[in-house]
Amino acid sequence: MEKITSLQNNLIKHAQALREPRERRETGMTVIDGAREIKRAMEAGVILNKVFYVEAHQAALLKQLSYQKIELIEVSDKVMEKLAYGDRHEGILALAEIPNLTLKDLKLSSHPLVVVLEALQKPGNLGAILRTCDGVGVEAVLVCDPKTDVYNPNVIRSSTGVVFKLPVVSSNSEEIFAFLKSKKIKICAASPGGQKTYTQANFKGAWALALGSEDKGLSDFWPLAADLTVKIPMKGMADSLNVSISAAIILYEALRQRQN
Repeated sequence: MEKITSLQNNLIKHAQALREPRERRETGMTVIDGAREIKRAMEAGVILNKVFYVEAHQAALLKQLSYQKIELIEVSDKVMEKLAYGDRHEGILALAEIPNLTLKDLKLSSHPLVVVLEALQKPGNLGAILRTCDGVGVEAVLVCDPKTDVYNPNVIRSSTGVVFKLPVVSSNSEEIFAFLKSKKIKICAASPGGQKTYTQANFKGAWALALGSEDKGLSDFWPLAADLTVKIPMKGMADSLNVSISAAIILYEALRQRQN
């Protein structure tokens, strides 16, 4: 295929349309922006449909992609700047099929650490939490009643592609609760009104940590369903932290305990 230089090209318009959640839902496709993210998607077995690239960028990765017979389409700098997310681009961007994991697909150990995220709205927060989960060794992330889709290109970018390597399942609260109970996984809900400080909790064994949306926190469902509620001490005027920060604090405490 000839180098694409026009923003009016139909393939470029299709790639741009995937910025919208509705288009991603209807096509089952998403955009992966960046070399590291594309590599992690490939390692996870994600099916890449097309790859757009700028000449003289990412030669080694392009060679690897060509071996797998993935369609490579050269574009101009102007076109890539229009397709890319953020102010800078790495000269490569892929269209990929969205993985379709369900609760039945999850294979957990006998004492897993799982994270439940309820009604998160900001892709950057979801991506940051996924990176923390990867660092801690969380076995699965269960997203209930999401306000942003898991494979939003901004989630992919902010998670540095970890979203493809870590099992992430979207469902509703009731189904996720039933799944956790069937696996005998205890639930710890993070809330400003928690029963214990997070350091007082015993995270050894099979646990799921539930965290809520940026503005409202958890709904009543998870604290009422939980075996334990925990809080992070707050000494100042604010009564809570950003949800991704809260997740990191509690999850690394869980990791500390589980390593001893």
